[in-house]
Amino acid sequence: PIMSITKREVLDVIEKMEGRGSPGAAARALAYLGKFFNWCADRDIIEIVPTDRIRASHPTTKRDRVLTEEEMAYVIRAIETEQTVFGPLFLILLMTGQRRGEVAGMRWSEIRDFDTGEALWEIPGERTKNKQAHIVPLPPAVCNVLKPLPRTGDLVFTTTGETPVSGFGKAKARLDAQVAAFREEDGLEGMPPWTLHDLRRTMVTVMNEDLGILPHVVEAAINHMSGAAKAGVAGVYNRALYLEERRRALYAWLEFISGL
Repeated sequence: PIMSITKREVLDVIEKMEGRGSPGAAARALAYLGKFFNWCADRDIIEIVPTDRIRASHPTTKRDRVLTEEEMAYVIRAIETEQTVFGPLFLILLMTGQRRGEVAGMRWSEIRDFDTGEALWEIPGERTKNKQAHIVPLPPAVCNVLKPLPRTGDLVFTTTGETPVSGFGKAKARLDAQVAAFREEDGLEGMPPWTLHDLRRTMVTVMNEDLGILPHVVEAAINHMSGAAKAGVAGVYNRALYLEERRRALYAWLEFISGL
């Protein structure tokens, strides 16, 4: 019953979200809850607003973290030590620059021409942030990460066979601990805080600034294209999608990170 919800219960929810490393989601959840409970109070549905005087611990700030080449090298070393399903998942995040949710929900049925050297990962619009279907060229190095994974169903990254993998917070904590251990061995201080999304931002920055890839190709590679150029993308492979240009861009990115 809505009148039974207490401030402590709201705090527990918000603090749990912050504790798993999702301060932005916690701030948004608190904003939505506050609007809802205030609406209820305005209509005398409740007398006490359980979100009153609750503040998000972490302000929502624009993130612009780009990892240095040295930092990337340590992250790659740490990923290679991860023995769970998160090892290959983190590698695919790093190698393709796609969003975390899209990679976590990857399905075998979305991958075409797996063994031809010109594989394509076709993400349907219902799984992308901008609701636009998106095609990701998969170079052989990416396919080599995927091929050894067990197939317990259509989901690529899963521990149950029925739902996408979860537990990113703990996996990221293990990764951070391993990075810190490697850096301590080398007499270095710990890395400043970073997020998995920073891998995507780093790829975009390096492609633009160091690899000389045209901006519209970079945008296409991470599904920032919109409008007529993306209309009918599912199943239509033509030059308007910059597929070959994106494939070459990903090859260049993979060569860059392998050199680290």
